[in-house]
Amino acid sequence: MKKHKQFIAVRPLAKERPRATRTGHVYTPKRTSDYEKKVAAEYTGPLIDASHTVKVELKFDIKGTHITVSATKNPDWKSSLKGDVDNYVKSVLDALNGVAWEDDKQIISLTVEKS
Repeated sequence: MKKHKQFIAVRPLAKERPRATRTGHVYTPKRTSDYEKKVAAEYTGPLIDASHTVKVELKFDIKGTHITVSATKNPDWKSSLKGDVDNYVKSVLDALNGVAWEDDKQIISLTVEKS
């Protein structure tokens, strides 16, 4: 597959924490939900099927997000880890706050692989 490069001109927004009502109903804050819908609506790249592995580069700036997506056909790829890679990363980065660095906001580059 050819690389897909795109700029999404929506000011980046850090994902807000889920909220809960007094009755226990959990929901995504409106600002986060609206942002995610805008980004999804603007994306013009392909939907990559499950027989491909995917590499994503994200570059954020005040004007928007630069996205590069490329895929490699790999029918034998399997993982014993079932969760989303970003959730694994988030738990480790948060655990090391105040231990390896003051705050994970200091990290400006990250390469992640799930196997």
